[in-house]
Formats: sequence, structure tokens, C-alpha cells
Amino acid sequence: MESTSLGTSTSRADLRAYAIFSAPYSLVVFLLPFYIFKLGGGGVEVGFAFSIYATAVVAVRPVAGYLTDRLGRRSANLLGGLILASAMILLGASYGVFHIYISLFLAGAASSLINVATVAYITDVGGLENPALYSKMRIAAAIGAVGGGAFIPIAYFLDKLWGYEVAFRASALALAFITLTALPLLPHETMQLAARYKQGNLGLATCVTILAFLLGLASGLYGPQVLPYIYTKYNLSPFSAVLAYLPAVFSWLYGPRLARPAPTRVILGVIAMATGLLAMYNAPNPLLFSMSWVLESLGYAIVSTSLDQSLSRYVSGAYWGRGYGVYQAVNNLGYAIGAAFSGYVPNPFYNAIAPLIFMLPLAVICVKSRRISPRVSTSPLPS
Repeated sequence: MESTSLGTSTSRADLRAYAIFSAPYSLVVFLLPFYIFKLGGGGVEVGFAFSIYATAVVAVRPVAGYLTDRLGRRSANLLGGLILASAMILLGASYGVFHIYISLFLAGAASSLINVATVAYITDVGGLENPALYSKMRIAAAIGAVGGGAFIPIAYFLDKLWGYEVAFRASALALAFITLTALPLLPHETMQLAARYKQGNLGLATCVTILAFLLGLASGLYGPQVLPYIYTKYNLSPFSAVLAYLPAVFSWLYGPRLARPAPTRVILGVIAMATGLLAMYNAPNPLLFSMSWVLESLGYAIVSTSLDQSLSRYVSGAYWGRGYGVYQAVNNLGYAIGAAFSGYVPNPFYNAIAPLIFMLPLAVICVKSRRISPRVSTSPLPS
């Protein structure tokens, strides 16, 4: 097992709680759009709901970074878990779209705390030396999402008994309980990064952050509208539409393994995303749509993980939580803008390709100016 001079493990990380925290978001992604339809909303309300979630991330994530650095990784994760459980309880008691908006704001705040604290924890225990740990973190989230997907057949069964609204609310309350069971599994406190990595570079970090903004803008334009799109285009039931999405989840079990803190991986992922989006819009049937979605998700997993890995090299350890918080806030600002407009544009898939096209020359410019280093450092201390 690799380890640094400060005794931090570079091959083991306790991600059990993080995987469980990821499960409730399956409910939001898979089943929430159709719940909004049942409550009388449409595509605009769906886009606005996801925009509120992203707006909460934008507002809270820098604060989450500060709390992660000051209070510690475990404490920030604990607070995030409690807020996430509260969001699910409120969602389980919701009877109007406004209740959903409040729930998603709380879920966004929880996501900010959980993700910033977990990424800081991963960096603490060896992610700076071993970028594959960031991939393991993303895979843990995918496993949690797949586990949360178990509520799809449960909701289907309850729908037949009591209707979709009751099925959704019951699933939300069950996920609130599951979230609380993750709290005792949180890993012990870690704060070794500040002593291990003392250098940073604002220019390099800014370049990665701009790329993250464009990625967020692209995903915000199409992400909230995918399930409503296939639900309407192919005349599917809500559960059939969700099943068309499920294969894409498995891209997150492999995609992060292909990520590296290198511009070539960012470019590769962007090309895969754009190709997938083109194919999704032109797919003549749900099967081809689902296969195209796998390609798009694979590209997104590569790009987002590669950017995370790159950023860790350009923010000094003492400010890593705050630096990552700002980076993620900018990423989600892009998502919030895209999601807010997603219900108004006639073709969200083609519109999402425009930000991706801008990412390609920017990544090249960053390479030429040495803004993103293609070299993976294995030294525990910066040279």
C-alpha cells in the first residue's frame, strides 16, 4: 500500500457514508420530474426546480468550503447529512411545487457540504499523489445512485396501489431514514493536506474553473429536460422513461477510471459528450437514445473527474476546501443558468453543444500556456 511521509493512505478511503448520501439524488433525478407533472407543473417548472438546486449550490458551496477547512471534513459531512435528511422529509411531505423548490434548495445546500468535505477528505488521504482516488469517489457515488435506483420498482409497485404521488412521497421518507443511517459511518477527521501541500497557483486554478463553468452550463441546458423529453417524444410511462436512463448510470462506474489531470482527457470527454448529445436528439427509438446517453454520461464522467484532479494541484492545502468550494460554485452557476433556460429553448441538446465547443480551444490554450499540467505528480510534497 502506498503512503506518504505523513502516514496518509493513498489506496484506501472510507466512502461508505458518501455512497449512501448519493442514493437520495436518484429519487430527484429519476422520479421528481414526473412528480412535478402530477402536481400540475411542466417543463419550465422542472427546469426551474433544478435551477434552484444549482443556485443553492452556488450560494452555499463557498461557505461549505470555509466550514470544511475550519470545522473539519467529518463535521461538514455530518451537517450535510442532517440537512439532506431534512430535505427528503420535506419532499415526502410536499403537496405543491413550492414545497419542492424549498426541498431542492436544502438538497443543494446539503450537496455542497457533503461534496466539498468528501473531496477534501479524499485529497487529505492521498488524492494529490494518487488521482485514482478521485475516480474511486465518483464510482462510490455511482454505486449509491444505483442503490437509490432500487426505489424505482418500489415506487412502481406503490404507484399501482396508491398512485404516483403517494409512491413518490413514501420513497422520499424512506430515503430520509437511509440518509440518517450513514451518519455513524462517516470517516474520522483528517487535516493533513495543509502540512503536505503549501503551494498554489491562482492562474492555473482559474483556467480549470472556467472550464468547469462551461461544463455546468452545457449540462444545465439539457440535463433537467432529458427525462421529460423521452417521456413526451416516445410516449413512454414515467417508469419506462427512467429505465431508458438507467444504463447511463453505469457509465459512472467506469468513466472516472479513464480520467487524468491532463487536457487530453478533458478534450476526449468533451468530444464524447457532444457526440452523445447529437445522437440522443436524433435517436429514432428509446433503445438508441439510451445507448447514446451512455456515451454522453461516459464523457461527462471523464471531463468532470479530470477537472477535479487538475484543480487539486493548483490550490494550496490550507485553502483546499475553500478553493474547491468556489470552483464547484462556479460550475453550478453555469448549471443554474442553463437549467433556468432549459425549459424555453426548443432543442436543449443542440444548444448544450455550444459551451462544449468553447471548452475545446480553451483546453488547448491552457495547455500551451501550461495552465493544465499533463504530468501526474507522485511526490508527497510539491517540487
